Amino acid sequence: MITGSYPPDICGVGDYTACFLKVADRDKWSLYNSSVWKISTFFQKKSDISKFQFSHIVIQYPTLGYGWNLLPQLLCIYYSLFTDKKVVVVLHELSQRTLKAQLASLLFFISHKVILTSEYEKEYAHRYYKISLNRMGVVKIVSNIEACNVIKDWDCRSIDLCYFGLLRPEKGLEDFFVAALYLRKNRENARICLIGQILPEHKLYIDKLLNTYADARVEQIYNRENKEVASLLNESKVTFLPFPDGLSERRGSFLAAISNGTLVVSYEGSCTPQLLKTMYVKTSSSEAPKVILKEITEGNNSKLVKYQQKYIHYLQNGIPKSWKEVVELYEKILK
Repeated sequence: MITGSYPPDICGVGDYTACFLKVADRDKWSLYNSSVWKISTFFQKKSDISKFQFSHIVIQYPTLGYGWNLLPQLLCIYYSLFTDKKVVVVLHELSQRTLKAQLASLLFFISHKVILTSEYEKEYAHRYYKISLNRMGVVKIVSNIEACNVIKDWDCRSIDLCYFGLLRPEKGLEDFFVAALYLRKNRENARICLIGQILPEHKLYIDKLLNTYADARVEQIYNRENKEVASLLNESKVTFLPFPDGLSERRGSFLAAISNGTLVVSYEGSCTPQLLKTMYVKTSSSEAPKVILKEITEGNNSKLVKYQQKYIHYLQNGIPKSWKEVVELYEKILK
């Protein structure tokens, strides 16, 4: 399995890869991870990879470690066309990427198979790029944040509002801070938390938001272990996930939130499946502050339990039940 990021790197796909390999049979699965992906290293990469004994190559893409380099695509083309190895590429994103990034991703469709993370992404590739459905498989993601043993009632949760996920631009954080400030003005004693992983290059961006919205008094909780993150989500009444492109099945932060029973407020987008639309409180950027205040003010355990019942049904029937099942689905596609 090839990846450009792996813990302790801060990258969702890197975390995904680590969770996968943690439960996979290491007699069957090996890891190749590198932080250098310049095209000039092609021959060195080929030499390093050839040291493994393998019949299949699985490339996880995209990762922060790859950057904008096209070396992963070149490796895919080389092994697909000039060797007897079967290449399988896992595309964690496609439809919501820029046109430039989508065109770069199309080079991967020369591979033996492509795994996508939702039916929507599969249909998107088929509809817009005429990729054969037979050459694509779907393996939905599961959260790397496990559920707490005991899910707390509404009144036992000490955090009124939180955001959880990668702390970086283009994640809707500005909307979170606007909502946080509005909540603070209306509920002086509210506990508001910003929970997630932050890369050094994005610290200035986050600090600027914190300074701009200093009156919101947002508590900062960065780079914590998964067990503590689960506990924090289990303490949160409302989790606001203001993804600009809307909620979708590939949002690990959403899966972590519902696994720990918090009420999710988010946006609807073109890739939001029908089933998910009943599992969160839908709002818009302009209405979010008022909607969140209303949910916190009028919230109760009876309402939360109704959402939690939907969460449980989805987690048990809508996605793989464990990372072990994810591995099994990969191996089925590889046959």
